[in-house]
Amino acid sequence: EWHEAHRDLAKNMYRTCYSDMAHGRETYVRSDYPAGYGGHIPSIRFDILHRNTALDRHMALRRCDPSRDAHPSFQMQLDGLPSVTAFPCGAKKNPTLGVVPHSGSTTNPRPPWGILTGKLPMLNQRAMPQTLRRNASAPTLASAGAQLAVASSPQRRQGFAQESPTAAQFRSTVEMANSEANRGFMPTEAEMLAAERMG
Repeated sequence: EWHEAHRDLAKNMYRTCYSDMAHGRETYVRSDYPAGYGGHIPSIRFDILHRNTALDRHMALRRCDPSRDAHPSFQMQLDGLPSVTAFPCGAKKNPTLGVVPHSGSTTNPRPPWGILTGKLPMLNQRAMPQTLRRNASAPTLASAGAQLAVASSPQRRQGFAQESPTAAQFRSTVEMANSEANRGFMPTEAEMLAAERMG
Protein backbone atom coordinates (compact mmCIF):
# COMPACT_ATOMS: atom_id res chain seq x y z
CA GLU A 1 0.00 0.00 0.00
CA TRP A 2 1.19 3.45 -0.89
CA HIS A 3 2.35 5.88 1.76
CA GLU A 4 -0.09 8.77 2.07
CA ALA A 5 2.50 11.48 1.48
CA HIS A 6 3.82 9.70 -1.64
CA ARG A 7 0.29 9.03 -2.88
CA ASP A 8 -0.67 12.72 -2.51
CA LEU A 9 2.51 13.81 -4.24
CA ALA A 10 1.90 11.45 -7.15
CA LYS A 11 -1.71 12.61 -7.53
CA ASN A 12 -0.91 16.32 -7.59
CA MET A 13 2.51 16.31 -9.20
CA TYR A 14 1.49 17.46 -12.67
CA ARG A 15 -1.43 19.69 -11.72
CA THR A 16 -1.09 23.26 -12.95
CA CYS A 17 -2.99 26.39 -12.02
CA TYR A 18 -4.19 26.73 -15.61
CA SER A 19 -5.74 23.26 -15.75
CA ASP A 20 -7.19 23.62 -12.26
CA MET A 21 -8.74 26.96 -13.20
CA ALA A 22 -10.21 25.48 -16.37
CA HIS A 23 -11.80 22.64 -14.38
CA GLY A 24 -13.03 24.89 -11.53
CA ARG A 25 -10.62 23.53 -8.92
CA GLU A 26 -8.56 25.35 -6.33
CA THR A 27 -5.75 27.58 -7.58
CA TYR A 28 -4.65 29.24 -4.32
CA VAL A 29 -4.44 28.38 -0.63
CA ARG A 30 -7.81 29.03 0.98
CA SER A 31 -8.95 29.19 4.59
CA ASP A 32 -11.46 26.73 6.07
CA TYR A 33 -12.62 29.30 8.61
CA PRO A 34 -14.78 32.46 8.29
CA ALA A 35 -13.25 35.81 7.48
CA GLY A 36 -11.63 37.46 10.47
CA TYR A 37 -10.75 34.29 12.34
CA GLY A 38 -7.37 34.82 13.96
CA GLY A 39 -6.69 31.37 15.36
CA HIS A 40 -4.78 28.44 13.98
CA ILE A 41 -5.80 27.54 10.42
CA PRO A 42 -4.05 24.30 9.38
CA SER A 43 -4.58 24.71 5.64
CA ILE A 44 -2.87 28.10 5.66
CA ARG A 45 -0.24 27.31 8.27
CA PHE A 46 0.97 24.23 6.37
CA ASP A 47 0.39 25.77 2.93
CA ILE A 48 -2.06 23.14 1.69
CA LEU A 49 -3.11 24.02 -1.86
CA HIS A 50 -4.76 20.78 -3.03
CA ARG A 51 -7.69 19.62 -0.94
CA ASN A 52 -7.46 15.91 -1.77
CA THR A 53 -4.63 15.12 0.63
CA ALA A 54 -4.38 13.28 3.93
CA LEU A 55 -4.70 16.50 5.95
CA ASP A 56 -8.29 17.12 4.81
CA ARG A 57 -9.17 13.50 5.47
CA HIS A 58 -7.76 13.73 9.00
CA MET A 59 -9.57 17.01 9.67
CA ALA A 60 -12.89 15.47 8.55
CA LEU A 61 -12.31 12.46 10.81
CA ARG A 62 -11.54 14.74 13.76
CA ARG A 63 -14.81 16.64 13.25
CA CYS A 64 -16.76 13.37 13.30
CA ASP A 65 -14.99 12.00 16.37
CA PRO A 66 -17.17 12.63 19.47
CA SER A 67 -14.14 12.34 21.78
CA ARG A 68 -12.45 15.37 20.18
CA ASP A 69 -13.37 19.02 20.70
CA ALA A 70 -13.00 20.10 17.08
CA HIS A 71 -14.44 23.05 15.22
CA PRO A 72 -17.40 22.33 12.93
CA SER A 73 -17.27 22.74 9.19
CA PHE A 74 -17.81 26.31 7.99
CA GLN A 75 -18.29 25.31 4.35
CA MET A 76 -21.92 26.46 4.12
CA GLN A 77 -21.01 29.84 5.58
CA LEU A 78 -18.11 30.20 3.16
CA ASP A 79 -20.41 29.27 0.27
CA GLY A 80 -22.79 32.05 1.25
CA LEU A 81 -25.65 29.81 2.32
CA PRO A 82 -27.75 30.83 5.36
CA SER A 83 -26.60 28.52 8.14
CA VAL A 84 -26.77 30.62 11.32
CA THR A 85 -30.48 30.51 12.13
CA ALA A 86 -32.63 27.45 12.63
CA PHE A 87 -35.16 28.61 10.03
CA PRO A 88 -33.31 30.78 7.48
CA CYS A 89 -35.61 32.81 5.29
CA GLY A 90 -33.10 34.98 3.42
CA ALA A 91 -33.33 38.69 2.78
CA LYS A 92 -36.72 40.37 2.95
CA LYS A 93 -38.14 42.31 0.03
CA ASN A 94 -37.73 45.88 1.18
CA PRO A 95 -39.40 48.72 -0.74
CA THR A 96 -37.08 50.69 -3.00
CA LEU A 97 -39.38 53.23 -4.70
CA GLY A 98 -39.01 56.69 -3.18
CA VAL A 99 -36.73 55.55 -0.37
CA VAL A 100 -33.75 57.69 -1.38
CA PRO A 101 -34.80 61.14 -2.68
CA HIS A 102 -33.09 62.25 -5.88
CA SER A 103 -33.50 64.81 -8.62
CA GLY A 104 -35.07 62.43 -11.13
CA SER A 105 -31.85 60.53 -11.77
CA THR A 106 -30.61 57.81 -9.45
CA THR A 107 -27.03 59.04 -9.99
CA ASN A 108 -27.84 62.38 -8.33
CA PRO A 109 -29.31 61.73 -4.88
CA ARG A 110 -30.28 64.60 -2.64
CA PRO A 111 -28.82 65.28 0.82
CA PRO A 112 -28.12 63.64 3.18
CA TRP A 113 -27.46 60.74 0.77
CA GLY A 114 -25.78 62.75 -1.95
CA ILE A 115 -22.90 65.20 -2.10
CA LEU A 116 -23.79 68.83 -1.48
CA THR A 117 -22.92 70.89 -4.56
CA GLY A 118 -22.40 74.63 -4.41
CA LYS A 119 -23.48 77.37 -6.78
CA LEU A 120 -20.10 77.55 -8.50
CA PRO A 121 -19.70 75.70 -11.81
CA MET A 122 -17.92 72.37 -11.90
CA LEU A 123 -14.16 72.51 -12.36
CA ASN A 124 -12.91 71.31 -15.73
CA GLN A 125 -10.42 72.36 -18.38
CA ARG A 126 -12.73 75.14 -19.61
CA ALA A 127 -13.84 76.65 -16.30
CA MET A 128 -11.53 78.58 -13.99
CA PRO A 129 -12.64 79.09 -10.39
CA GLN A 130 -13.81 82.62 -9.73
CA THR A 131 -11.71 82.85 -6.58
CA LEU A 132 -8.45 82.06 -8.42
CA ARG A 133 -6.32 85.07 -9.25
CA ARG A 134 -4.97 84.96 -12.76
CA ASN A 135 -1.86 87.04 -12.19
CA ALA A 136 -0.84 88.02 -8.68
CA SER A 137 1.96 90.35 -9.92
CA ALA A 138 -0.45 92.52 -11.96
CA PRO A 139 -3.56 93.41 -9.94
CA THR A 140 -5.26 94.98 -12.95
CA LEU A 141 -4.98 91.75 -14.90
CA ALA A 142 -6.14 89.72 -11.91
CA SER A 143 -9.56 91.39 -11.87
CA ALA A 144 -9.86 92.19 -15.57
CA GLY A 145 -12.63 89.70 -16.23
CA ALA A 146 -14.64 90.83 -13.23
CA GLN A 147 -14.21 94.48 -14.20
CA LEU A 148 -15.38 93.83 -17.75
CA ALA A 149 -18.35 91.87 -16.46
CA VAL A 150 -19.27 94.75 -14.18
CA ALA A 151 -18.82 97.27 -16.99
CA SER A 152 -21.17 95.37 -19.30
CA SER A 153 -23.83 94.82 -16.64
CA PRO A 154 -26.96 97.03 -16.47
CA GLN A 155 -26.10 98.00 -12.88
CA ARG A 156 -22.89 99.59 -14.17
CA ARG A 157 -24.84 101.69 -16.61
CA GLN A 158 -27.13 102.88 -13.83
CA GLY A 159 -24.17 103.89 -11.66
CA PHE A 160 -24.45 101.23 -8.96
CA ALA A 161 -20.85 99.98 -9.39
CA GLN A 162 -17.79 102.21 -9.23
CA GLU A 163 -14.48 101.38 -10.89
CA SER A 164 -11.03 102.72 -10.23
CA PRO A 165 -9.22 104.96 -12.75
CA THR A 166 -6.75 102.16 -13.44
CA ALA A 167 -9.55 99.76 -14.28
CA ALA A 168 -11.23 102.37 -16.50
CA GLN A 169 -7.99 102.92 -18.38
CA PHE A 170 -7.51 99.18 -18.77
CA ARG A 171 -11.08 98.78 -20.03
CA SER A 172 -10.64 101.53 -22.62
CA THR A 173 -7.37 99.94 -23.79
CA VAL A 174 -9.07 96.58 -24.24
CA GLU A 175 -11.97 98.17 -26.12
CA MET A 176 -9.57 100.01 -28.46
CA ALA A 177 -7.64 96.79 -29.15
CA ASN A 178 -10.85 94.91 -29.89
CA SER A 179 -12.13 97.59 -32.24
CA GLU A 180 -8.78 97.66 -34.09
CA ALA A 181 -8.91 93.89 -34.47
CA ASN A 182 -12.47 94.02 -35.81
CA ARG A 183 -11.56 96.69 -38.39
CA GLY A 184 -8.51 94.83 -39.59
CA PHE A 185 -8.39 92.73 -42.77
CA MET A 186 -7.89 89.01 -42.43
CA PRO A 187 -6.92 87.30 -45.70
CA THR A 188 -8.41 83.97 -46.58
CA GLU A 189 -6.40 80.79 -46.84
CA ALA A 190 -6.39 80.94 -50.65
CA GLU A 191 -5.06 84.49 -50.58
CA MET A 192 -2.28 83.52 -48.17
CA LEU A 193 -1.23 80.60 -50.42
CA ALA A 194 -1.28 82.87 -53.48
CA ALA A 195 0.87 85.48 -51.71
CA GLU A 196 3.41 82.79 -50.76
CA ARG A 197 3.63 81.60 -54.37
CA MET A 198 4.10 85.10 -55.70
CA GLY A 199 6.61 86.10 -53.00
